Amino acid sequence: MIRISLLLILLLSAKSVFASPLTLNYSLFFGYMKTEYKLQYEHVTNAFYLRDKKTGAACLIKQALIVVDQKREPIKFEKEGRLLPFFSDQHRKDGAMIEVELLKGQTDFQCDLQVTLMAKELELDNLSLPRLALISEQLEGLLKKNAGMVGKYFLPTFSGVRLKLAEPLSALQLSALDKQIGIAENGDLLLANSFLKESKLDNLDEFKVARITPWLVK
Repeated sequence: MIRISLLLILLLSAKSVFASPLTLNYSLFFGYMKTEYKLQYEHVTNAFYLRDKKTGAACLIKQALIVVDQKREPIKFEKEGRLLPFFSDQHRKDGAMIEVELLKGQTDFQCDLQVTLMAKELELDNLSLPRLALISEQLEGLLKKNAGMVGKYFLPTFSGVRLKLAEPLSALQLSALDKQIGIAENGDLLLANSFLKESKLDNLDEFKVARITPWLVK
């Protein structure tokens, strides 16, 4: 799985956390969510993941809470390391923290926060090139806003979108693939912005897409 860690791209570092419970400052999440809220992009999002610093494996989550003083309330999460905190300026002002309890067997994990730009899950069905072009535009806009006025000039080149497939392509599908669609070493399809805007291909129903992320070229 290709992940784009904005904290690394922007030369920011989240506080590394060891074992459970993990404690993260809510303001780390709020900054990204505020940018997304202001842009009002319908098709893309910032996704927050906890990954082991050494191996890149997901830090498996048992429970996640947002904590203000002595008050604790649950936040949504996906077991495979993804946190889904809600957006609240009041919680930011109150100095909220997020506490994460990991499943057993991860006492040696050193979990870092990674921020991944991707299309929302609802966008993965009935894909078309015009929609992908819009997703690409919004991914690039969100990337630059996250980087800030200065940081955006130091970002890698935004070339288009990467499609992570739920299933690898068959030999027949590979042979029929449009010559302008690239294939990454891990099997992701690489679609350039020029292709998205100019191609006459009307749909992508033959591909089972699991995730759409930016295609960045250094």
